[in-house]
Amino acid sequence: MLIMTIKVDNLNYSYTNNKPVLTDISFEYKDTKTIAIVGASGSGKSTLLRLLSGNITSIKRSILIDTITPKENTLNGNIGFMFQEPTLMPNLTVEENVILPLKLKGIKDFDFANVLINKVGLTAYKAYLPSELSGGMKTRVALARTFVIKPKLILLDEPFGALDVKWKTTLYRELETLRAEFNATLLIVTHDIQEALLLSNDILVLNSNGKLLEKININKKLPRVFNDNAIFSLQDSYSKIKKLIMEN
Repeated sequence: MLIMTIKVDNLNYSYTNNKPVLTDISFEYKDTKTIAIVGASGSGKSTLLRLLSGNITSIKRSILIDTITPKENTLNGNIGFMFQEPTLMPNLTVEENVILPLKLKGIKDFDFANVLINKVGLTAYKAYLPSELSGGMKTRVALARTFVIKPKLILLDEPFGALDVKWKTTLYRELETLRAEFNATLLIVTHDIQEALLLSNDILVLNSNGKLLEKININKKLPRVFNDNAIFSLQDSYSKIKKLIMEN
């Protein structure tokens, strides 16, 4: 079983010297399966995710994932990243897009890629180009591609923001199924409080100045999608998070 520790200690970050984006962020999770980051626009959510991915780095070693830096974890294949846009290669088929990370790593066995394509319901579309797919199907391709290297930690930056409710609900279920099957840790940035509550064990709430307001634990069994009782029981948490964001 994969046990992952994510530790952020007194993290400060700014793109310019006079405007901090994140201020004194500290948290630690060990073997937490799903974490969400919520906050108003401009609160530094995506910047925090980019720091956790190693795409940008802080001056100090403020972030350690299993005792090594995010960049080292990404190079080792321990971190997968799923963007708001699927960012598929337009000239590659569904199958070719999913196996691309394997090719880049020099892996020649693509059986697992086809397993994932089947799990996200795209077997009949393997030879299709992205231009022939709907938005939800493109996100499914991106989801399979993110899992194909079997990362321990998967970072998701508003991956379902552009989709309608029906596609969101379908993909929530598929994401949770894949996460549970492959025992990965998910860390998702979202502006949608309900999405955070449906998908997460723990929620970090940031204010508009990039400070951590509160860490909220949701002690209810996953998955919660299509579970009306679970959704109803989360209303108090929804109101609390909304109030925190609106007042800060």
